[in-house]
Order: sequence, then C-alpha cells, then structure tokens
Amino acid sequence: MADERRPTWLQRWKARIADSAAAISLPVLAGGALILMAPVAATLPVPSLPADTQVFDQNGHLIALLYRNQNRIPVPLSQIPADMQNAIVAIEDNTFWVEPTIDPVGILRAALVDLVHRQILQGGSTLTQQLAKNLYLSPERTLGRKVKELLLAIKLSASYSKQQILEMYLNDVYFGEGAYGVEAASETYFGHPASQLTLPQAALLAGLVNAPSYYDPLLHPQAALARRNLVLEEMARLHYLTPAAAKAAEQSPLGLNPHGPLATQAPYFVSYITSRLGQLDPAVARTLYTGGWRIYTTLSGTAQRAAESAVANWAPPTHLVHGVPEPEVALVALDPRTGAIEAMVGGDDYARTPLNRAVDAARQPGSAMKFFLYTTVINDGYPTSSVKVSAPVRFPNGHGGYYVPHNFGDVYNGPLTIRRAIALSDNIVAVKWMNTVTPSAMIQVAHSMGITSPLANNLTTALGSSALTPLEMTRAVATLANGGYRVQPYAVAKIVNPQGTVVYSFTPTRVRVLSPQVAYVVTNLFSAPLLNPQGTAHDLEAIINRPAAAKTGTSSQQRDAWLVGYTPQLAASVWVGNDDNAPLNLTGDLGAGPIWAHFLQAALQGVPPTPFPVPPNIVTRRVCVQTGLLDNGCCTAVREVFIRGHVPDQISPGCNQDQFGGSPPSLPAPTLPPPSLGDLWNSFLQRLLP
Repeated sequence: MADERRPTWLQRWKARIADSAAAISLPVLAGGALILMAPVAATLPVPSLPADTQVFDQNGHLIALLYRNQNRIPVPLSQIPADMQNAIVAIEDNTFWVEPTIDPVGILRAALVDLVHRQILQGGSTLTQQLAKNLYLSPERTLGRKVKELLLAIKLSASYSKQQILEMYLNDVYFGEGAYGVEAASETYFGHPASQLTLPQAALLAGLVNAPSYYDPLLHPQAALARRNLVLEEMARLHYLTPAAAKAAEQSPLGLNPHGPLATQAPYFVSYITSRLGQLDPAVARTLYTGGWRIYTTLSGTAQRAAESAVANWAPPTHLVHGVPEPEVALVALDPRTGAIEAMVGGDDYARTPLNRAVDAARQPGSAMKFFLYTTVINDGYPTSSVKVSAPVRFPNGHGGYYVPHNFGDVYNGPLTIRRAIALSDNIVAVKWMNTVTPSAMIQVAHSMGITSPLANNLTTALGSSALTPLEMTRAVATLANGGYRVQPYAVAKIVNPQGTVVYSFTPTRVRVLSPQVAYVVTNLFSAPLLNPQGTAHDLEAIINRPAAAKTGTSSQQRDAWLVGYTPQLAASVWVGNDDNAPLNLTGDLGAGPIWAHFLQAALQGVPPTPFPVPPNIVTRRVCVQTGLLDNGCCTAVREVFIRGHVPDQISPGCNQDQFGGSPPSLPAPTLPPPSLGDLWNSFLQRLLP
C-alpha cells in the first residue's frame, strides 16, 4: 500500500517542472507588474525603529544601554565613516549605487538554486530588498514573502533616496552579539561609536552581516579575520581603496574591545534612575526601552570604580544564605555642594539580588545618629566644651519602668566634654544630652537636615533606634559638609530626545537650615573619631589622610555596622549587615570603616586635601578636659573651638587665680537656655545612684 501511494518518477518530474516554472516565472512576472505599478503605489511611511536609550556618566561616557528585544542606536549617515558605507556596499550589493532596486540576475540565480533544492534557499537580494524584508516582513522563506519583498523594495526606492536607504539599512541590519545597526555593533565589538571606526574595523563589521554567528569575532576570530580580509579585497577590486591600502589593513589585528561587549556599569545606580524616571518625565518612562533617549547622569566613573573596588576588597567575607551573599554591603556618595550622586553600590551582586540597599532598605544607624544629636546641642547654644558624666543612670520609660543606657563593653568614662564623648562614642552621655535638648528638638533638626523617615520620639533615637537608609544619612550629613545647606540628592542631570532637544534638566537647589558656625563646629567635633587616638575611627585617618568628619555606628546586638562621614568634596555612607537582620558580630569601625576609608582615598585621589572653610565668629580657647571650663593653668587642657558668644565664662577651679595677673579675662556670657526638668531629674538620679 505504501508503494502505491508513493509518486512515480513521472509525477515527481512533473511536480519539479511545475515548481520550477513558478519559482522562475512568478518573481519575473511579479517584478514586471510591480515596476509598472510603482509610480502609482502609495509611498511607505517613515520606518519607526526601536532605539536604545543610552545612559551616560557625568563625563559623557556610556555606562548602559536600555532596550527590550533589539540593541539599536540609530545614527545619521553623516556619522558613519565612508569606509563603513563602502565596505557594506562592496560585500553585500556592489551595484547598489548604479543598478535598479531589484536584481533580475540575482533573482534568476537564486531561482535556479531553489529549483535544484526545491525550497527557498537564496534570496538574490539587494540592500533595498534586505531592508524591506527586515523592516516589514517575517524571516520565513516562502515564495509569497519574496513577492512581498519585491513590492516593498520598489516602494522604498520610490519613497527614499539611495543615501536614505543606506542609512536605514546600516541602522537596522543585525551584526551579531545582540547588536542591531552599526552604532550598537561598534560599541559592542570595539567599545567606541561608529564615527571612530577604522578601515579594518569597518570591514570586519561589514563581513558579519552575511552570517553573524559564523563570523562572530568573539567566538570565531579566525573565520572573522578571513571574512574581513575578503571584504577588503572586494573594496580594492571595486576601487573603494587601493590594493596597497587593502594589504596594509589586512595586517591589522581584530582590535576588539578588551572588556568585551558593553555590560551595564553601576547596575544599582542605573536601576535607581530607571525606577524613578516616572517622577521626572512620564513620557520618557513610557518609552524608556524603545524611545532612543539619552540620559546624562551624575555618576562619577572614578568614584564608582573606587566604590566597587572598596566593597570588593574590604567588605567582610561572605557566604550564601538562601542563594544570597551575606553579609550585604551598601554604599552611596554624593557631592555635598550640589547633591549630585556620584557613586552607588546597593549590594554584593546585582544579578543575584537587585534589592538596592543604598536607597530602599532602611536599617538602624546606631551611633551615627549622634551627628543630629550634637548638631541640636550646638544649635541650642551649649558651649562646645560642656561636660556630662559617663556614669550609671536610668530614665523613666513611661510604663512604670526605667530605660538604662549602656556603653559598649559596659565601661564608664567619667566626665566628658562633647568632643571626647563623640570620640569615644559614649552612649550614656549621648542619652543625657538627648534628655537635655529633648527628642522632639533633635527630630526636628534631623528632618530639617534631610532625614525623611519617621523617627521615634524617645531617648533611644539618640542611639539610632529608628531605621534609615544610607542615602538619607548621606544627604543629611552633607548639610554639615557644605556649611549648613540642605541639598536635594539627584542622579539625572538632563534627558535629551533623539532629535537633540533637552526634555528634562535638573537645577541643584540649596536651602539653609543651619548657620555656617553651627555646621563648622559640629564638623570640627566629628573630626575627633578620626583624629583622637582613642577615637572609634582613628585607624582610618591614615588611610584617607585629609580633613574629614566621620562617625561609626553599630546597632543593638551588632546587627548593623555603619560608617558615615564626609570631606568638603564628598559625603558617603557605608552600611554592612545581613538581610535577615541576623547579628553581624562586627562593629562599625571594623565592618564598614575600611570600606568607607579606602573608598574616599581612591575616589579623591589627585584632589588636593582641602580644610573645611572657617566662617566668621569662630574662636578658640584652652579649656580643662575635666570641667570644660577655661584653662586654669594647672589642669590637663586642650584647645577647643567655640561660636563667639558661646564660650564658657568661668575659669576651672583648683588653682591660684593670681597666676593670671589679676582677675580672669573678661569673656562674653554664653547664651544658654535655663535648666530643663530633664536636667534636674538627671542630676537627682546621678546623686541617687552609686
């Protein structure tokens, strides 16, 4: 039965003859008919090609291409070198400039091949036919599609000049490695725009079009080299260049980008800007992956590389927990003068965990919160040398019990000036000061400086019990770095549409929230953790080796390690911790400190160390470290900075006053508020408790 159903040799020949007639006659007849129809055929609309959105750093270097299915960056023909134009014509359609839109000889040759194999194998296509197929048709190989291709090619030729067709072709054709169009291909293989293509590079790209996978220079360099040299020979044969120039180009290496195809740099930063584009320009957000926008950001390549290197080399060792590296790290840095975000690391590995911990994960900052506590103290007019005693103390918690603050290691440091309390990160003194100025006052100051998260209205907020993000902390301490101005962090400087029109731009703004005197004095005080040999961040001072202010932070049970600080040029926060909030068993100086210090050292390499500018009405006096009062000549004394009018008016007791040659020097009286109920209660408890 099977043999009876099999076609006879005569039937097979009849079928082949019929197919052959169709394969030859239909394209010829259709071509002739379409040529007659061309004058009356409706012109095609301008093709709309999806275009990548390009993301640049602050120096105009490309850091990311945003696209969905096709990596394409359209450019005008004027930006494509003549060598690239000539190479593609020489190898793909050497009669492009002088012959009609369709190639009858090529079509006949293709038909004969198709006759032998009884399927559509060869296209016999000109550049215009290839463009018509790519723009409007599916990749299937059928006779019907071929007829449509001829019709569309004729319409294209009637609607556009040869130059326009070549421009569209070079922006549309596939070059392999996900790159559509010559600009994306040039960036992919060579790491620079098409306008910088050399002759050998142009020939290499032109050779890829025929079989991008087979000639892929990243996978098959020898095949790519042979194909490139064939293109050069064709260019010489067609007199696009001299034989000598072709031979010289053939000796060139492939010259591929040593870093490989462009990968998104600073992925957490790029994700940050894309997730917030809807707030900046909804139209850009809607067509982000197809609209061909150019987004110019604030990212500093130098600072970003320094951040990634510091995290890679100085973060604590990690281990996988449910497929995620733990502990995780977040780092964010901005220019305190403008708010421009210059570096961002949101985690150990974006591919594994895209959660951006620098901006989207709030954690307890521990003692880094003391920036805002002591800003409140100085802003309230207390002298810098004011003393509180580090000794056991307890405060009513409002629920019938007591809140008892403790220092790390359960040590008590005795009488401490503000500077020494900061250097030693004394928690007991901090809570006493919080009780003096009140939590609500500190919360108001913190929010004015740039903290946006809610803060608990209780004494523990002084020790960082409320969760904040690294970006919030960085923004807020930038207010101290720039002399008292709150800045608005921003990552996008401007957005340009494909026609070159700026559709969005950001103008930095600053709002004064602190006097320059308060900002300077607090900055000077927070240099103590670095400069004081007993300071919690003293080991880091030699690494950064420039004027800076910093504070470590360690949350309860060592779950979070922080280092927050700044120089005049850069403010930065580093957080280290586990996503599941498990104890880290590292303090801020050990867990986050080395990352912060090495980041600043590398990010500011080549930038001269600059002291924080001293505003008017800042004075210095020698004070006794035990009392915070003016030097009496026989105590251990240090030089302290003060805001004029907020200097102690008493000499420390314990010495013969005659050594001053009479009465003590006359000093302006400090402007201080009267003692609060909290002060009186605190004094009572200190007397009551041992």
